[in-house]
Amino acid sequence: MEPSSTTESVAEQAETQAALPPYLLRREPILDQNRGLAGYRLRVLWADTEKTDRDPGMAVMSTARSHGVNACLAYVPHWLDGTPALLKSPFAFTLPRHRTYVELPEGTEATPEIIQALQGLAHGGLQCSIQGDLAAKAEYSALLPFCKVVSFNPARSSKADIFRQSFQHKQAKRQLLADGTPNKAALDNFLLLGFTLFEGGQPADVTSGTALSPRQKTLLRLVMLIMGGGEIPEIQASLQRDTELVKTLLDMVNTPAYGLSQEVESLSQAIMLLGRRHLQRWIQMLMYTESGRAAGFLSPTLIQACARAHLMEALSTLRHPEQAVRAEAAFTTGILSPMDQIFHSTMQSLLSDVELDVPIRQALLQREGELGQELRLATLIFPSNGDDVEDLAPLLTTLGLNPEMLDPLIQNAFVWAHGITRAAP
Repeated sequence: MEPSSTTESVAEQAETQAALPPYLLRREPILDQNRGLAGYRLRVLWADTEKTDRDPGMAVMSTARSHGVNACLAYVPHWLDGTPALLKSPFAFTLPRHRTYVELPEGTEATPEIIQALQGLAHGGLQCSIQGDLAAKAEYSALLPFCKVVSFNPARSSKADIFRQSFQHKQAKRQLLADGTPNKAALDNFLLLGFTLFEGGQPADVTSGTALSPRQKTLLRLVMLIMGGGEIPEIQASLQRDTELVKTLLDMVNTPAYGLSQEVESLSQAIMLLGRRHLQRWIQMLMYTESGRAAGFLSPTLIQACARAHLMEALSTLRHPEQAVRAEAAFTTGILSPMDQIFHSTMQSLLSDVELDVPIRQALLQREGELGQELRLATLIFPSNGDDVEDLAPLLTTLGLNPEMLDPLIQNAFVWAHGITRAAP
């Protein structure tokens, strides 16, 4: 293929975008065996479900063009639908090498044209993945040499098939991905079989312990203090009881995403520079850090909580530009929304001793009110631990929004969340 053919004209790009129904991208976390973030599965949420010309591969291409492919698919690997239109497009050659997995969907035909396209992409370093039940079928055998990841879903394959086929793929040096682990026993079986990637809902508590750790108790006490109007000296004294928390806070404050003009070296300096409002944000974020993790560990809960909070704040500013207090409430709602998942408890129980404004409490407990609607949208875009998918169109109608307005806000939230959590342990 000639170098000039790897780029598309402005007219071709505009034509592709115009042909697609309105949509948004949903980033579903894929975890490693330590429950750290390993990547994202990109799902396309269509705002017009009646139109038939819905090609998820083309949708990802269009969004990647809008923001720049390296910005849209940044930080960690992304899995996306390898529709024929994507595989045959020159744009596929611009996808980040060794950080993009093209999922071969059911119905992919091993035609000479598709094989040639896959050979060209593989030569450039692009990797494919395939579902295990498809990989076992004869008609997909010609596609297997291009696949580096094989995913198994217990709803699509029996235990015996998973056991037998996963061994064969592991022998061929393919990475194994579990799509859904309904209970701890299923998770343990996948780990024993050598699975290293996990997608979809996971057991609520793989450690089987229900009591809060000393660190979690400290963080909850801090949240209650700051949300309940506690004084700064009291908050500072509580933080200083845990030197690791102080170090984490200072590391996070000094990330480029915050943009301070000078490095913060002490807790008192951090409090002075941040002020109460931003200190509250950092303490809320610290709830999702996990001590004792290996270097490079990324907490999917922390990243998704930060992304929701940033998106909700931007939504509030867009819809109510004159209400700064509401924007702060929106951020707080987003950052607290997955608290029940990280603490393995009910939201009702966790909020029982926390002073919260009624709109925030209503949003967190019932997903009702304007903040509740915005939280539903933020959770739909940035899910955590298998959050359900709901129809996008009714939400957009209720909020008076459209995908064109939301798309840049979503990209900004994604970038900000990853930038702000780089220093978190």
